[in-house]
Amino acid sequence: MKITFPHLGDAYIAINLLCKEMDVACVIPPLNNMETLEKGSKYSPEEICLPFKLMVGNLMTAIDNGADTVVMVSSAGPCRLGEYGDLLKSILDKNGYYAHWILLDTVHDVGVRELLKRVGSIWGGEKRSRLKLLRAFKGVYKVIKSLESLETEIHRLSAYEVEKGKLKKILYKCKGDVYSSEGIQMAQKIIEKSQKQMTQVEIDKSKDPVKVVLTGEIFSLIEPFSNQYLEDKLMEMGVSFFRRITIGWWLDITLVQPLKRAKAMKKKNAFLNYCVGGYAKDTVEEVIQAKKDHCDGVIQLLPLGCMPEIVAKSIMPDMSEELDIKILTVVFDEMNGEAGYITRIEAFIDMLQRRKKYVLYGY
Repeated sequence: MKITFPHLGDAYIAINLLCKEMDVACVIPPLNNMETLEKGSKYSPEEICLPFKLMVGNLMTAIDNGADTVVMVSSAGPCRLGEYGDLLKSILDKNGYYAHWILLDTVHDVGVRELLKRVGSIWGGEKRSRLKLLRAFKGVYKVIKSLESLETEIHRLSAYEVEKGKLKKILYKCKGDVYSSEGIQMAQKIIEKSQKQMTQVEIDKSKDPVKVVLTGEIFSLIEPFSNQYLEDKLMEMGVSFFRRITIGWWLDITLVQPLKRAKAMKKKNAFLNYCVGGYAKDTVEEVIQAKKDHCDGVIQLLPLGCMPEIVAKSIMPDMSEELDIKILTVVFDEMNGEAGYITRIEAFIDMLQRRKKYVLYGY
């Protein structure tokens, strides 16, 4: 059995490490690019969202490269992710890309026993020790959380560095080395080394950069190709920013703390009282928290046609006015022109910088 999966940010790093620990063959598709998008768009429904089209391209390429089993997360809704598995399989089968499918629904949707059964089928069921799998998952979870901690700190500090680009180089080298590492212990040492290197980068604490929160649909936030490498651009612009939604965050709310997540979804706020699917409620909460943290602005990212985030988007104007915080919503599809997209981001950051000076100095 050779498993594969669609790309979602740095998930491939964690899954590759887990497969090495469990001695399972894994075919990782090339990182998302225009070829992936063009291939996926050719076979996808015209009006479906950008993440789906990229997934089609990912899986077709992986099956061409020898994968025979597709592992994919799923959901009972109301986000359309719950329908992706069946629709993806239908499209791939119709075009001669046959594979065995394993859908990993949430604990809330299928229960612990059924989820463990599906996960176990990836590693050969009873042939492999559940204890070994638990240890491997725990180790990989620690690696991904440590890597995300490093990334979060670099996103915050990059605006203060004296020599631009040094922190970004440390981050990308660390990710590459972790991906190529032979096991969990080596990966953890690589991250610790990178954390030490980060502390040695010269920082100018006298700077007062614009502070921004990134929020929105999870795929658009985490997958860099889908948002045209926004985080790299913000680092180049000298913006200090924060993104809470990560692979580790998703693991926490989906597997590690499902009951805590259920309680969080019942929590009400003045702008969106109910869960409308996806992480729209989290998006609204992120804006509220950004105001409490005295951030200068919020950037909401979503793919064209994402129903939950469209609901959140409709609330943003009222939130911006009532909370007195600036919000930019960016919608992505395969027709996005990079020049126009960059112009919008630059204009928003410039506006935040001018507003910050006016508030502080009156000009």
